[in-house]
Amino acid sequence: MFRRLKFQREYNRKQREGKEQIRQHRRFLRRKYRKQRRELFRKQLRYFFSDPFKRRELNPDELLRRDIRLHARQIRRKEQKQWLDAFIRDPFRTLFIRRKDNEEIIKEQWSKVDKKIAFRNRMRNSQEAFIKIIKHRALRNRFGLTYLQSTTFFILSFLIIYIIYQLVTIGASRIFSIPIIWYYYELKFPLYTFSPLYTRKALVIIFGAGPLLCLLLGFVSLRLFFSRRIRNQNYKLFYLWGFVNGMNFFFGSYISGFITRTEFIYTSEWLFMSSMFDVEEIVFASLSITIMLIIGRLVTPLFLVSSSSVTLITPSYRPFFILCQVIIPWITGVIIFLLVTTPHYYFPLILKTITPGLFLMPTLFMYNSMYNENIHTSGVIRRTYFRWSIAIAMVALLFFYRVLLNFGLKIF
Repeated sequence: MFRRLKFQREYNRKQREGKEQIRQHRRFLRRKYRKQRRELFRKQLRYFFSDPFKRRELNPDELLRRDIRLHARQIRRKEQKQWLDAFIRDPFRTLFIRRKDNEEIIKEQWSKVDKKIAFRNRMRNSQEAFIKIIKHRALRNRFGLTYLQSTTFFILSFLIIYIIYQLVTIGASRIFSIPIIWYYYELKFPLYTFSPLYTRKALVIIFGAGPLLCLLLGFVSLRLFFSRRIRNQNYKLFYLWGFVNGMNFFFGSYISGFITRTEFIYTSEWLFMSSMFDVEEIVFASLSITIMLIIGRLVTPLFLVSSSSVTLITPSYRPFFILCQVIIPWITGVIIFLLVTTPHYYFPLILKTITPGLFLMPTLFMYNSMYNENIHTSGVIRRTYFRWSIAIAMVALLFFYRVLLNFGLKIF
């Protein structure tokens, strides 16, 4: 036992030393590159001030780059001329052309018998994969850990962004001296409806600041998802859920407000001075639903990339991976938030936990498309490790959020 602990410590120490050496080597290469760039800039500056009107002679590499640019410009002009000729002949077909991908062309060439055979083969492969998951303990453990990790990250990111959403709303209300009571399920405004403090500017800022900041947090989370830092690799799924929840607290909040006539809908009502279910509101709600579905189609490969195992995203296991990584964690999160907000069910909050489904439903249809078919062989999947401390932190945050705000926090 002691030998094993000693070996593990020695192994961890060597791993840390190796990472530190890699960082130092990268710093050295960066300094060297910056030094070369500074020297080249000084050399060009001295050459220019020696004779500003002298035409600089190009070296062979620069001549080659110039010729490539000229050739590319000629090709671009030729394509533009062809497009203009086609537009003059038939403007409608040129602007609204529908390009079929290879998958659609192949499907059109299939007969009904071929389609039935392909469907039966897929069902047979799914049944065999399900039997393998049931029989093999290692596979069951992997899928179970995937479900637990994704559920933890979804609930944690949702709760963090929701708390930030509420804090920003409280801060905006304090700017206009509007009192507020912070409950775990909603923010209550004790003033009567026709109070002079409820000005147009105040309502627009108070109910629009939170969703706008959540939108920015969503983009920040997406940027962190694509970060190449080693320390961020284990939290790629957390950043991805942060992106989904950040987008949800902007577009989903508008859909929720459109249905319940609360919160974010006040921003558009007072900004455009529109009435209930006016044209602007219907257009914005339709755009929100469309954008959420489009984003759901785009994040499907990101969920596959965030897997910590290549085995789980092979085509035979991929349907079960999508269920364990995306769909079931979201459903579990909805149930947990319903239990946490018992006995007060705030309908806008319930809708905000349901609207992420608009992002996640496209994953059920896009996970095995032609563009994602060979993602398990792309080499971008990295091994990550789940820390149980994150699950404990999620449970603790839920507990303290529920207990501390049970009787309401009065902010006057």
